[in-house]
Amino acid sequence: MNGKLRNFTGKIGDSLQIPKDLSYGESVLTLTGSRELYIENYKCIRKYEDTCILLLSPQNRIQIEGSGLMIDYYTDVEMKITGTICKISFF
Repeated sequence: MNGKLRNFTGKIGDSLQIPKDLSYGESVLTLTGSRELYIENYKCIRKYEDTCILLLSPQNRIQIEGSGLMIDYYTDVEMKITGTICKISFF
C-alpha cells in the first residue's frame, strides 16, 4: 500500500475511531519493564542474536538491543522477546 493511500485509510479509520494499529497498519509494542517485549503486526525476523534482534514491520525496521535476548514464541502476527532490553530503535 503506497503512502498516500495508507494515510487516507488511516484518516478514515481516525474518523471512525478505529485503533491506529489497524487503520495505519502500525506495529504495537508492549514493553514490561526491561525484561519482556510483546510485538504485534510484524512482517519477518531479519536478524536474531542474543544481543540484537532486527524485525521488519509494515512501516519500518525495529531493532531491539540488549543482552540474553531470546524469542520465547512467535506466530505470523505476534511474538514475545525476553532478556535484558536496553534499546529499541525504529529506522
